[in-house]
Amino acid sequence: MRIRTLVLASVVAVLCSYAPGAASAQPVLADPGTGPPLTVAPAELDRALTCTTDLHDATRDPVLLTPAFATDRQSFGWNYLQSLPAVGIPVCSLSFPDEGYGDLQISAQYVVHAVRTMAADSGRKVVLMGHQHGPLDELWALTFWPDLPALVSDFISLATPFNGTDSARNGCADSQQCPPANWQIATGSQFLTALAAQPLPQGPSYTSIFTRFDELIYPQPRASTLAGAANIAVQDVCPLRPVEHFTILGDNVAYNIVLDALDHDGPAVRKRISHNLCFTTSMPDVRFDSDSAPTGSSFLTQVPRHFIEDSVAAEPELAAYAR
Repeated sequence: MRIRTLVLASVVAVLCSYAPGAASAQPVLADPGTGPPLTVAPAELDRALTCTTDLHDATRDPVLLTPAFATDRQSFGWNYLQSLPAVGIPVCSLSFPDEGYGDLQISAQYVVHAVRTMAADSGRKVVLMGHQHGPLDELWALTFWPDLPALVSDFISLATPFNGTDSARNGCADSQQCPPANWQIATGSQFLTALAAQPLPQGPSYTSIFTRFDELIYPQPRASTLAGAANIAVQDVCPLRPVEHFTILGDNVAYNIVLDALDHDGPAVRKRISHNLCFTTSMPDVRFDSDSAPTGSSFLTQVPRHFIEDSVAAEPELAAYAR
C-alpha cells in the first residue's frame, strides 16, 4: 500500500510539472547584500515598481515588465498589463525616473530590487520580460547580481538589441551627443561587450522574440539573437508578417510566443505556435487610454527632449564590478 501511494504521488507530481502554468520551485532568497551595493535610494526603487493586487497570493510566477525609452504605461498599459492579468498572471512593472534614457547600469538596480521584492512577496520565482533595452537592464541584473538567477524562472524579450543596433551606433557617431542608453545599445558598445563576455546565467529559460522588419533594431536577425536562447522571429511563424519595432508590442503572434514560454517549462518552441494565428492581428484585451501609446508616437515626441536634456559625449564608464 505504501509503495502504491508513493508511486501515485510521483505520477501526480510529474503531471503537475507539465501542466500549463505549473508551479515553479520556490525561489531561493539570498542575503540582499549579495552582489554590488544598490546606490539608488530605497524609496526611489519602491516608487518605480507597481504590482497587481494578486502578487501576494500568486498561483503562477509573476511577470516583471521593463520598458525602454518610455513609461510602463506607454509601453505596456494598453497590452500586457491588460492581457496577462486577464489569464490569471500577476504582473509588476517598472517606470524609471529618466524613462530609460539614462545609464542602463543604474536601471539594472531597479530590476534587482523589483525581483527581490516580488519573489519575497509572492513566494515564487519571477519572469523577466520587456521591450527593446528593457531586457538588457534585466540581463545585466541577472549577470552581475549572483542571487538573482535563483529567483527567476523565465526571461522573455521583445525586439531587444543583444548584439547592438547600427541605428544607435551611426546616430551617436555622427552627432557625438547621445543619451547614455543610446550609447550603450549601439553596436560594439562597452556595455554590450562586457555583457557578452559573461556566460548566460544558469537557471532561467531564455526566449528572444523579434521581427525581421524592425526599423530601429538592426541588422536582424543578428541584433536580437541571444546565444543560448530560443530565438524566434514572428516571421518564422508567419512569413512576411508586417510587424515592426513598436507593433510587436500588440501583435498576436508575438503574444502567443510569450504565452508558450509562460505555459511550459523551458523557453518557447516555435513548432508549438499555430499557423492559424497568421489570420489574426492584435492580441486580446488590448485597450487604449490617455496614458498609453499604441505606436511609436509617444517615443518620437520624447526623443528631442531627451536628446537635448540627457545627451552626453561618450558612453558611461563601466562599473568596477563589470570591468
